[in-house]
Amino acid sequence: MDLDFIVQAAKAAPLHLRQHAAREALQRCLLAALARQGLLIDVAFIGGTALRILHQLPRYSEDLDFIWTNTQSEESLGKWSGTLKRALSRIGVAGITQPAPATQVDALVEKRSYAIHLVATSPAFNAFARNGLQISFEIDLNPPAHTERETRTMQIAGDQVTTPTLTLPSLMTGKLHILLTRKDREKGRDWFDYAWYRRNNILPNVPQLQKAIEQTARGPEARYWMSYLRQRARTVDWETIRADIRPFLENQDDVRQLNEATITSLTPYPHFESITAELHELKGQHPLLLTENPVIEDIQQAALEGDEAAWETRFAIEAITETKDKNQTPPL
Repeated sequence: MDLDFIVQAAKAAPLHLRQHAAREALQRCLLAALARQGLLIDVAFIGGTALRILHQLPRYSEDLDFIWTNTQSEESLGKWSGTLKRALSRIGVAGITQPAPATQVDALVEKRSYAIHLVATSPAFNAFARNGLQISFEIDLNPPAHTERETRTMQIAGDQVTTPTLTLPSLMTGKLHILLTRKDREKGRDWFDYAWYRRNNILPNVPQLQKAIEQTARGPEARYWMSYLRQRARTVDWETIRADIRPFLENQDDVRQLNEATITSLTPYPHFESITAELHELKGQHPLLLTENPVIEDIQQAALEGDEAAWETRFAIEAITETKDKNQTPPL
């Protein structure tokens, strides 16, 4: 794998996507270099770039995200920067790598990460990336529990490279965690990826999602993710979301899928049978009846749509409410 591999990848792409295609080719080369040095053994490849490279997500991505899986040692982290810099030299480009350990101070628990910011430059890039190709490698050193791992093999310039990653439900969980908790950093890419997961009938790893939420925010309860996501979809500036994702799409028509109606239709309802059983057991002490939340709205909407399980849940709520009102009515 050399400079020509990257240049040819760029030339094969439409003009407006050539920088993205070149960056992706470089990402693949660097992943292969890390794998050859055994540096992928201690991580799992996650995020949008993993979805793109390992599962053919129809959009380009910028950075490479990982979670650290070696609970015994972080020693090999120190080898990443040197390995990446040597790989750039062998490819035939000039490269700058800047390691950046960090601690997330706004999390509810200590969240440490390790990042390497990289810039690769070459005269051969001038036609499509005059300022070079920028990539960040970001590693979460304190990932949530209950992740489910697997390995995937990718083709890079005729070579097969095996990398640890997470199953699709666990990958989806990372994206869903972002959508539910990072309301000040809205990205169209996150919503696009969510839609891709649901179109492929993927559901999240709920225990992992609960642990991820507990690390960074005070709610919502993970098992009701669908109701809270549907509520979020009602508050999103969809024009801004579509503008964010448009430059990364292979097919520009895909941008039309990003709107509240589509996201709502792709999002399932909660498991009403479980809620009904809990209502019969907990009655007025059920958490759904103690605070305002979007689950009640989902129950009402599904019942209006003729969902029989939602009807049963609605009847249970009405019975509890009526009993509670009678008990609170003072005698004449």
